[in-house]
Amino acid sequence: MYLCTKDDIIKDEKLRFFMSFKKQLAESDIIIIHDDHDAVFLDVYNKPSIYYCHRAARPITFMYKEIIRMVEPVRGAVIEKDYEWILERVREWFKKPDVIVANSKFIKRQIKKYFGLDAFVVYPPVDLNHFRATSSNPKREYFLSVQRINWQKRVTLQIEAFKKLDERLRIVGALGDKRPNPDLLRLVEDSSNIEVLGGFEEKDLPGIYTHAKATIQTGYCEDFGLVPVESMACGTPCIVVDEGGFKETVHSLQLGIRIKKPYVENLRKAVQNFDINQYNSEVLRKEAEKYGLERFRREMEKYMKFAVERHENRV
Repeated sequence: MYLCTKDDIIKDEKLRFFMSFKKQLAESDIIIIHDDHDAVFLDVYNKPSIYYCHRAARPITFMYKEIIRMVEPVRGAVIEKDYEWILERVREWFKKPDVIVANSKFIKRQIKKYFGLDAFVVYPPVDLNHFRATSSNPKREYFLSVQRINWQKRVTLQIEAFKKLDERLRIVGALGDKRPNPDLLRLVEDSSNIEVLGGFEEKDLPGIYTHAKATIQTGYCEDFGLVPVESMACGTPCIVVDEGGFKETVHSLQLGIRIKKPYVENLRKAVQNFDINQYNSEVLRKEAEKYGLERFRREMEKYMKFAVERHENRV
């Protein structure tokens, strides 16, 4: 009999996962990575490669100043001292793949700005069979906020705006975590019009989108942002901050409203003046259909072929 501790089991599971991952890499024709750290595998496996970049190393690039502003001063000073060295190491990782594909034009610009490299753009896919209106006569009883709950999403900005409004706001947290965020619950204790609902299963989201007046997004420099596309696929317009990938998804007044700073004040005004009758659910759905799974597969296949060509020329 083999006896082991819980820690031994965890270590063994991690080892099995790594060995399985290693086997998949060895057997792959093309390696597609999603994180700059994973570029180290390209030193081991000499195969055509694509970096499908979602973040452009944002903690040390376009989010760097905001993060430094929040950290303890001594720690911030240490990070700033090593900043250029860290940036150069990450730049080396970015040079390893044969092709870089960005998930938005915004991320493409950040890659060029910080690393001097060109990238192609392929927008992420949305499952249009899943995300569709669940009613032909939606109730439109509330404004909706859907996202992971962290500082980048600036959910407190939404709460501050709605505290002076009569309109309802429903805040949905991360998928898979059904517990309402305790910090947000404390913020809305005295606000009967704001609900912090925690997370929902993905199967329930289309119905929640469908019956909303609009979906609100306030993420700081959002890379792309799938939520507006999911919302539009369900026939619901969006109110978003005028930053990052939101400029690309909510690019027309037919799709929603992009608010400028000061965000709290302008979000409040946008909600007060909002009229759902100005939007056509069919137009919103048609826009969302540009982001389908088949389109994503077709575009990625094109860059996979390009990666093979580039790799052959590099070897």
